[in-house]
Amino acid sequence: MALVDLIVVGAGPFGLVAAHTWLELNPDDNVIILESAPDLGGVWSKSRMHPIITTQAPQGMFEYPCYPMEKQPKDQTFYNYFPGSRVTAYLDAFSTHKLISGKTLQERIIFNSHVKHIAKSQETWTIETESETTFTSRKLIVATGLTSTPNLPSFPKGSFTPPIIHSRSLAASVPLISSPTVNDVVVLGGSKSAFDAVQILHSLNKSVTWIIRTTGQGPAFLAAPNAPWPLHSSHEIISMRVVAKMSPCIYEPVDSWARFCHGNKVGIRMVDAVWSFVDWMWRRVAKFDRDENMKGLKPGRTVYLSADGLAVSNAKGLWDNVSKATILRDEVERAEGHELVLKSGKRVSCDAVVAATGWLNTYPMFDDALAMELGLPIPPQKAQDDGTDAAAWDDLFAEADKRVVEAFPRLANLPSYPHAEPKSTPSKLYRSIIPITAGGINHSIAFVGAIGSAQSLNIAEIQALWAAAYLSKKLSLPTEEMMKKEVALSIAWRRRRYLEDGYNIIFEHVQYMSLLLRDLGLNDLRKGGGWRELLVPYVSADFRGILEEWRELQAALE
Repeated sequence: MALVDLIVVGAGPFGLVAAHTWLELNPDDNVIILESAPDLGGVWSKSRMHPIITTQAPQGMFEYPCYPMEKQPKDQTFYNYFPGSRVTAYLDAFSTHKLISGKTLQERIIFNSHVKHIAKSQETWTIETESETTFTSRKLIVATGLTSTPNLPSFPKGSFTPPIIHSRSLAASVPLISSPTVNDVVVLGGSKSAFDAVQILHSLNKSVTWIIRTTGQGPAFLAAPNAPWPLHSSHEIISMRVVAKMSPCIYEPVDSWARFCHGNKVGIRMVDAVWSFVDWMWRRVAKFDRDENMKGLKPGRTVYLSADGLAVSNAKGLWDNVSKATILRDEVERAEGHELVLKSGKRVSCDAVVAATGWLNTYPMFDDALAMELGLPIPPQKAQDDGTDAAAWDDLFAEADKRVVEAFPRLANLPSYPHAEPKSTPSKLYRSIIPITAGGINHSIAFVGAIGSAQSLNIAEIQALWAAAYLSKKLSLPTEEMMKKEVALSIAWRRRRYLEDGYNIIFEHVQYMSLLLRDLGLNDLRKGGGWRELLVPYVSADFRGILEEWRELQAALE
């Protein structure tokens, strides 16, 4: 196939807006989007959507700034959270709403094109799909995100015959689950996907046993959907800068407010009181103490220390529905026949298993050597860094850890909680977008969607512009050494802030968006300053027009 200008891998929310942004800036370029599924939308695609699924962000905070979403009628929302099917329709409409050089985005997508291998060849990238089709491109944006490669349970299965269905495939498996031969279903895992799975199974009148291991983070911490007056939703709480300032964060300079909140005894007590109130306010909705069974869903961590396990109780009757499951805090040791054998000795009979066991946040289409060169996360057992390079990173982590503690003394003494062994090494992408190696990469590859957030579509559009500026060599970057220090600082900070490696930034998403906008030379204080900047929640409309602002800035610089 002829050399193309840009290939985007993934037609989910991040891939779509990445391709759109590049074409807005380079309308004559030949751009192809490769999508493994038969439809677009990623986690919001029609093939992965069930009517019960609802957004994790409310109206006004879950839309591309460049493409406003029509507001849903109040009777079709729950505290402004709305059906996932509306997101599916919205992304489909976005993919067809504009012709650029005679084509819509959707006409540039090649569906059923699962990428199995990507390699660097001189000045181009070679992309091979499972259908044995090969593409060659000057530039590459990988937008496969955090929810592409399922993490399936690894316990011995022996003679076990019931189907094991990852939560990704649950919607497509509803006909199977609905069968009269399937009555007893086990759900594994404590993530929000597990809550959704239990709700779906409840709607199908199935008997559910819900097993959440004791060695992981435990059940997800589900925020209340609403918020005290004058706010409307819990998202508005965490989208105000005044609350964001109460989380020690390395995405912005440490100012007097940060020093007071995280280094002064009075400030630390004040901040602790705020987080304790939020924690109490969100826990009381669930009524965990209603019976012994529900106590199994009580989060082990405080809300302040939750990130990867934080979500929203975004559906009416959610807590009452999930309380009908039999909840077990135990470990699966093996499976045999029609039973799961637990560490406690208990045996659970079932007709099917739904594994809400998360994702492998890796990029298997890259060989291990290239993945390490790019700074991508890889399975720990495959991490075979050169000894000198590993030692250099260890030194950087140690130095960064000292910087974190000096900036935020409250992070010096950390509590201890159970947590699972990491499924991958930490990502070493600068700004969670680009590799920091100079070895032959030459501004030709970027990764978007490698970070989870409370306002993912806003971050998607900002990351898309940042990536386009980088690939166009119009983004000023620090030296490679400085980028390594920044990456080490980000990893060291998260290990202290949230006690382990991870990819979600919930309480710091406003600062992260500001960081990327400052890199681009754009105004990041978009509320007009003063009290509004601190007290008015950020919404998608606040970032409307960033592409035009960047174009004007570039024109002024030429």
